[in-house]
Amino acid sequence: MTIYLQFIKPGLKYPMFSIVLCLTAYFPSSCLFASILLSSEQDSQENAILQSDQYTILGEQLRIKHKAVLDEMNKIGPDGNPAQLDDPKMPALLKRGWELAGKWAAAYFETHPRPSDDELNSIFEEFAEKPKGEKSKYGDFFEYHEYVINGRAVKVGSDIYVVTSSYALNFPETATFIIVARDHEGRFQSLWNIKDLAEEHYASRDEIGRWAHLTRRAYYNGPLTVNKILPIQPALNGHARFLIDAYQSADGGTALAQLSIWEWDGSEAKLLFIDTYNFAIDSGEFELTGNKLTIDTKEDLRTVYSCGMCPEPRATWTVLILPDQIRDMGRVFKQPELKWADELFSKILDREDTVSIATPKVAKAIKVRMEEIGREYSKVSQSKKYELSTFGMLEKCRIIHRDKTGGEFDLSMDEAEMRFKYSFRKGKPFFTSLRIQ
Repeated sequence: MTIYLQFIKPGLKYPMFSIVLCLTAYFPSSCLFASILLSSEQDSQENAILQSDQYTILGEQLRIKHKAVLDEMNKIGPDGNPAQLDDPKMPALLKRGWELAGKWAAAYFETHPRPSDDELNSIFEEFAEKPKGEKSKYGDFFEYHEYVINGRAVKVGSDIYVVTSSYALNFPETATFIIVARDHEGRFQSLWNIKDLAEEHYASRDEIGRWAHLTRRAYYNGPLTVNKILPIQPALNGHARFLIDAYQSADGGTALAQLSIWEWDGSEAKLLFIDTYNFAIDSGEFELTGNKLTIDTKEDLRTVYSCGMCPEPRATWTVLILPDQIRDMGRVFKQPELKWADELFSKILDREDTVSIATPKVAKAIKVRMEEIGREYSKVSQSKKYELSTFGMLEKCRIIHRDKTGGEFDLSMDEAEMRFKYSFRKGKPFFTSLRIQ
């Protein structure tokens, strides 16, 4: 007679192991022997099925818990709408939502050891139900009446992923980025979240603290959301490194963006570089070629401003990403003539000496025009008198010609149209002629 005994751990679908007992009744003394079935192929298959089932159950639990978070976010308030991001209840809900999103991503990587780019881009597709949107009457986009979660992941090293997740009720949008990697036991875990570090910095209102900001119109105009995650060349010590290009979810045609570069040491992300730049919506390039990063930016001038959607004044920002350092190479105007003219205008406004940058005749002509505009503004202003005034909004800067010896360009502004000629003296521009229309 043969008896099969299966040992099953409570809560598991499949037996941990089997023992076969063979009893022979043909002899006075029974023959009892045990054989433990150790088929490695069978165990491997069963363990894979068992693990898959475990993460299926875990995934469903995470979905249920996350739905409770979304339900609380989407509760209708006295104004007939869900709470905005700066509502006092939102920080705790967002923190809980991102905690669950990190666990979801970790479980996903356990069951998807070699995810494709498409899978990484849709990592949260089954995490929450797709919200119902309706086409907006204001343009070719959808409007939603409840919070939406979006996100994606990027592999930045061996079993190291940067996961971004965002919440939005149409606009604005707030996001985080999380490191999901294997822990000391070899399991994927959410090991680090920028939001935790940002909370420590928020009181100082520095660039890291900006990641904790949720108010739409303060602290430079809005919360951050992730635009790009790029893996970069590892550090000399072999640590994985990556860059985050983020921007503030705010109104207007010009947005504030933040570039940060990080190194993952196995337990935390260490900041290597961080700075901000402006860009005009739907314009400009962001390109990483080898160790050279170039970004099209929109720069500020002191005496002339441009419209929100206008990309001028344009510049190229270059950052070198080397194995042992990050080197900021600065920003170069694509039309440096704009910057030179602004420097001359600023000196005249501040009543500084201009002999190093323009002839007396050029400087006097600009000052006279500033005085005329000042008198015009003073007539319509009941509270302020203007002695000198600037030229308003920039319309365009047209380069007529430029070479190694000098150049000529037109500058059109609200209050004046000017044609400048300049030459180079000891490598610096010097304005030699001006015609004002």
